[in-house]
Amino acid sequence: MKKPAIVSLFLFVLALSACSSFVQPASTAVPTSTLTATLAPTATLAPTNTPLPPTETPEGRPASEWNDIPIMPGAIAGEGDEESYVFTIKATPQQIQEYYQLELGKLGWQPFAGSNGDSSMLVFMNNASETLTISIIAKGDEALVLLVK
Repeated sequence: MKKPAIVSLFLFVLALSACSSFVQPASTAVPTSTLTATLAPTATLAPTNTPLPPTETPEGRPASEWNDIPIMPGAIAGEGDEESYVFTIKATPQQIQEYYQLELGKLGWQPFAGSNGDSSMLVFMNNASETLTISIIAKGDEALVLLVK
């Protein structure tokens, strides 16, 4: 083979080797971003000031009805205003519930919701979409009854 052919072949191989790499590049670590969560303070719920029925026994002679709602016979004491009426009676919560379900049913009030126990609440609605809430709180052998219309 002639020298120019060998030189040409050598240059061709050299050019070819320059275009391709026989050595694998080393893998390098690529930095990744890391997110750090920071907890922000959360809002705390403040207690609501829901009015509770009075815990003292009402004074005064009980009425026979309040805002066209009968007061259970046997009430010991009672008092109220345009918004609510509270009375004390020697009866169980169950007896009070039964009385009001029967008597209010006669007046067109329908039970809407209720709960049972020593402290219970009944909700009634009438045809005019008015609501009446009756809260009953047992207190010894007596019960406090709060009517809210």
